[in-house]
Amino acid sequence: MKNGSQSRRKNASARVLTAARAIAAREGVSHISFDAIAREAGLSKGGVLYNFPTKRDLMAALLRDMLSEHESLEARLPQDSRQRTLRRHLCSLRTLDAAASDVSMAILAVAAAEPDLLDPLRDALEVDLSCIEAEMKDTSLGRLIFFALQGLRFHSLLALPDGGPSVRNELAQKIEEMIDNAH
Repeated sequence: MKNGSQSRRKNASARVLTAARAIAAREGVSHISFDAIAREAGLSKGGVLYNFPTKRDLMAALLRDMLSEHESLEARLPQDSRQRTLRRHLCSLRTLDAAASDVSMAILAVAAAEPDLLDPLRDALEVDLSCIEAEMKDTSLGRLIFFALQGLRFHSLLALPDGGPSVRNELAQKIEEMIDNAH
C-alpha cells in the first residue's frame, strides 16, 4: 500500500505543477493561488497543500520542473552536435513563451525575499559554464555567447527593451552562426 500512496502523491504533485503553469498561461501568474490550483487540478486545497505546504515550496518545484525541461532540450539536438550546451541555451531562448516568463517572474519575486531559492539555478548554470569551457577551445568566446544568450533571455523575461521578436530572432540567428563557426 505504501508504494500506491507514494505514487498518488507524485501524480498529484505533477498535477499541481501542471495546473499552476496552466493558470499562469491562461490568466497570468498573479492568479496562481492554492484555491485556483486546487480547482484546476481537481484536488482539494488540502491536497495541494499536502504536496506544497508553502508558496516557496511550489515555486521551488516549478523552478526544478523548468530546469528539467531546459535539460531535456539537449535530447532534441543531433548527437554529433558541437557545443551542445550553448545550443541548448539557444534552443531555450527560441522557445521562450509568455507562460514560462510569468512563472519565471513569480520565482524571481519569491527569490527576492529568499535568495537561496535560486540555488538550483545557480548550480545548473555553474555546470553549464564548465561544460562550455570543456566544449570550446576559445573559452572566452564560449562565455561571451553564453552571457549574450542569458542577457537576451532576461531582457525578454523582464520585459526590458530588446527590439521585439524579430530582433531577438535575428540575434539568435547571429549567435547560432557564431556557435557554428566556433572551434
